[in-house]
Amino acid sequence: MIYLNLDISALLNLQKSLEPAVKDSMARAAAKLTEATKAHIIEQANTKLHTRRQKFVEALTVFPIDDKQGVWVVNLDKKARWIDDGMLEHEMIDDLLKSPKTKTSKDGSRYLSIPFDHSPGKGKTGTTPAGKTLIDTIRSELKTRGIPFGKLEKGPDGKPLLGNLHNIDITKSPVKTIEGPGQGKGPIGDVRQGPTGIPFLQGIRIAQHAVKDPKTGKDNVKRTITTFRTVSSKHKGTGRWVHPGLEPKHLLEEGADWAARQWALIAGPEMVKDVISKL
Repeated sequence: MIYLNLDISALLNLQKSLEPAVKDSMARAAAKLTEATKAHIIEQANTKLHTRRQKFVEALTVFPIDDKQGVWVVNLDKKARWIDDGMLEHEMIDDLLKSPKTKTSKDGSRYLSIPFDHSPGKGKTGTTPAGKTLIDTIRSELKTRGIPFGKLEKGPDGKPLLGNLHNIDITKSPVKTIEGPGQGKGPIGDVRQGPTGIPFLQGIRIAQHAVKDPKTGKDNVKRTITTFRTVSSKHKGTGRWVHPGLEPKHLLEEGADWAARQWALIAGPEMVKDVISKL
């Protein structure tokens, strides 16, 4: 959450004689600057975030505490604070197994199938650079097989096919190029793989399903390209399903600095001119 202490000393001498005008100008300037600050933070998020961008933007709001006095807040909901604050490395198993879809095996262990989505339509901001490499690899492989990537596959009657259409293994690419997020556990130069040696793109399922549009209520066909991996309570302490952590982005802090500069250089002087014009 951003709180700004702005220098309004240039207006104090005018306040007694033009108090209503000063307050009105301050309120309007504060509202305008707050919206501009939110827009600036979103612009930075579009540049610095990928898969987390949409969640961050949806959690970012502005609202007045006292709009008549010009008190506004730019707020990031607590559910998305981890995006801005960063995250320490941690094991994800307990959190993943909180899903209502978790099942229990005969030996009492709990397990869940986790989907990794490589479907079309994510765009540049919808996936990480490492994730984009996986998608590009799939796209190239499908092209060699004569299978469309994003286009719906249709039957002889012209209607979209439904169900699981293709099972594909890609076991030689992409290769690991550096040590870092999304590069896997194998040595540099080998295919990107998980901690058990399974290539990231082994076991691709391409399917088409009818889904109901929540706005229109009509059925549409959605094409998905997915790999699945199983997380189990038996994996605890094995080094599997460990999140590498996230560096903090400090987008709110940067936004506050930007707003202070805007006030000093542009918004504040413009407001003073506006008040003086009423003398």
